Amino acid sequence: MVVLVRSVESYERVGEFVREAFDLFKPRFNETLLIKPNFLKFDNPVNGCITHPDVVKAVVDVLKEEGYNPVIAEGGFYRDSADECFNAFNLREIAECRNINLEERVEVRVDGRALKVVEAGKSILDAISNPFVSLPKLKVHTLAKATVTIKNNMGFLKKPAMFMHFRIHQKLVDLLHLLNPSFIIVDGVIGGAGSEMSTKPVRHGVMIAGNNAIEVDAVSAFLMGFDPESIGYIKKASEEFGVRLDSIDVKGDDMEKLRIDYSRNLTGRILGSINW
Repeated sequence: MVVLVRSVESYERVGEFVREAFDLFKPRFNETLLIKPNFLKFDNPVNGCITHPDVVKAVVDVLKEEGYNPVIAEGGFYRDSADECFNAFNLREIAECRNINLEERVEVRVDGRALKVVEAGKSILDAISNPFVSLPKLKVHTLAKATVTIKNNMGFLKKPAMFMHFRIHQKLVDLLHLLNPSFIIVDGVIGGAGSEMSTKPVRHGVMIAGNNAIEVDAVSAFLMGFDPESIGYIKKASEEFGVRLDSIDVKGDDMEKLRIDYSRNLTGRILGSINW
């Protein structure tokens, strides 16, 4: 598998990266497909908490040019988080937008090691049965250390999803068996340090793309200054899916030169050291 890493200093250049990623990976989808950004809450995109709308718009543009019908789907922490983002960023003008939190709920069996059943918005059924695109944010997380692609899947679940916190690493891997995006573009132009909700913006100037969530998250974690194997869900996922973290083929710019340290707040440093 291949992961693409590029220095992208501003959101004005995001479209160039998106086109390069599509040209390299040549992803294929059904005619209608879901795009899953991280709109955890309504926030100014320059704060590093949510996927920048310019990334979403660039992906929609390319998908439409290739004849697809993209649907932007997200839940967010609060009931109306997604709708606030859809409206403020004029995303309804470019694609159908679904607030997963307001959808009819369905119960889906996971039968994982720790996660057996989830209740979710009905869009989860589309994501399970059809290839979808994940557009996560590069930022830290209080319990999981980093939240990128695999953690982004939690946006499909009924809120509040506090049930995911106990044994969170294994539950995220269990959920990945059910929800595995076929293409990923990570927004790290402005990343998020501190915590997942109250981010301190990090002008990282990096974008990552790939078609394997585990490899993308491992590379993302490295770029944030973490040892990928120190992050429970990445290590567990690599073992369960047979992905070798020491042999990822990274193309593009020099990862070592793009690597910086993302700080976490005190709560994150304490809780992140516990084997959840």
